[in-house]
Amino acid sequence: MIIGIGNDTESISRVAQIIERQKSFIPFILTPAERVAAAERKGKHRNEYIAGRFSAKEAFSKATGYGIGEKVQWQDIEILNENTGRPVMKIKNFPYHTYVAITHSGDQVNTVVIIERLTLLEKISVKIFPKRGVLS
Repeated sequence: MIIGIGNDTESISRVAQIIERQKSFIPFILTPAERVAAAERKGKHRNEYIAGRFSAKEAFSKATGYGIGEKVQWQDIEILNENTGRPVMKIKNFPYHTYVAITHSGDQVNTVVIIERLTLLEKISVKIFPKRGVLS
């Protein structure tokens, strides 16, 4: 059962300007693993990657209704790519399925996050393996 959907659109050039002005932006928004992945990209691809992660985290905050701050921090959300390139979102202490789509077109990045309630069997699995599926 879907319990939340969030969408966000960001200007890649605006995020790039923030990166230039505020040196603390990247370490504040991205987890250490995301920073490593961003550093592997150059030029516009780096800015697209960072803007995509920022946008996805914003979309997650809209899907939950929490916002960023009180219950969930930027560092609690991590989006890394599988070998196929598909982004996978993990959230610290958040035992729900999350799905994320990130797309770039021109100077825009658009993201969608869907949150799905776990089945009874999956809930039992999370109790047995509490770190499984969530960021530790």
